[in-house]
Amino acid sequence: MTQVALSTMWGVKRFDTLKHFFEEGSALGFARFELNHAINSEMLQHVNGYRIVSIHEPCPADVSAGELKKRNWLISAPNEHDRREGVNAVKRSIALAQRFGAPAVIVHPGKVDIDTAIDNKLRELYRQGKRDTPEYARLKEQFIAARAAQARVNFSAVRHSVIELAEYAGERGIQLGLENRYHYFEIPTPDELCDLLELGFGNVGFWYDVGHAETWDQLGFVQHEEWLRRFSMRIIGVHLHDVVGIDDHRAAGEGQIDWEMVRRYLPADAMRTCEFQNDNSPEQVSAGVKWLVEKGCVQP
Repeated sequence: MTQVALSTMWGVKRFDTLKHFFEEGSALGFARFELNHAINSEMLQHVNGYRIVSIHEPCPADVSAGELKKRNWLISAPNEHDRREGVNAVKRSIALAQRFGAPAVIVHPGKVDIDTAIDNKLRELYRQGKRDTPEYARLKEQFIAARAAQARVNFSAVRHSVIELAEYAGERGIQLGLENRYHYFEIPTPDELCDLLELGFGNVGFWYDVGHAETWDQLGFVQHEEWLRRFSMRIIGVHLHDVVGIDDHRAAGEGQIDWEMVRRYLPADAMRTCEFQNDNSPEQVSAGVKWLVEKGCVQP
C-alpha cells in the first residue's frame, strides 16, 4: 500500500457513493484518504473502516463551499456575522477530524473582497497566448494594485480567525494547514502566509498545494519555488497534482511541474495527498502515483 492519501475529489460525481470511491481507491493501492470540501454529512456514513488522515474544510459541506463563498461566510469576511459563520464551518471540520482520528485540517484562508472579473480576463489572455503582451502586463498590475488596496481589511479578519481556530484545534490535538490558493485574489500571498505562521501557534503550518503554486507562477505573480524556499520547514502536508498551463488537478506526470524541485524541499514527515480531479481515469491515477514514487516525492 502506498504511503500517499487519495482525496475524495477524485470520487465526487465519479461514483454514486463514497463506498464505491473507497473500494476503487483501495483497489488502486491507497490505504489513506482525505475528505474534501464536497463531502456532506449524509455521505459520511460510508467512511467507517477507512483511514482518514486529513479533512479539507468545509467538511461536512452541509453548507457547500460554493454557498459559503456566495454568502461571504469566510474567515476573511470583515462583517462579524459572516466571519463567525466562516469560523464555525472550519470548527465543524476540526470536530470531524477529531471524530475520525485525522491529525490535520486543511484551511482556505479566505479572499480579498475585490471584483474577480479582472482575474477571469487575465486567465483568458493567458489561454490566448498573450501572457507576454503589454495588455497582459497592464491588467496584471491593475490586479496587484486592486488587491493591495483592499487586502489589509480582509487580512485583519483572517488573523483574528486563525488565532481563534488555532486555539480551538490545539485543544483537540488537531493541526491546521494553511493552503496557498489558486486565485490571486485569495489569501495568502507569501508575505501574508509568513505573518500567519509567525503568530506563534505550533499546530499551525503550511499546506503546500503544488498546482496552485505553479499556477501563480505561470500567471506571473509569485515564482513557484519562493513558497518552498521560504516555508519548506513549515510544510505539514502537500496536495500533489500536475498542471497543464494553468489547468490544475491533473494526474502527476501529465503537466509541467518540476517534480525534482518539489522533492528537494518536501520534509520527510509531510503528509501527502493526491488531489486529482475526477476526470482522471483509474489508469491515470495509478500512473500518477508511480510517477511520484519514481521522482522520490512519495514513498512506495
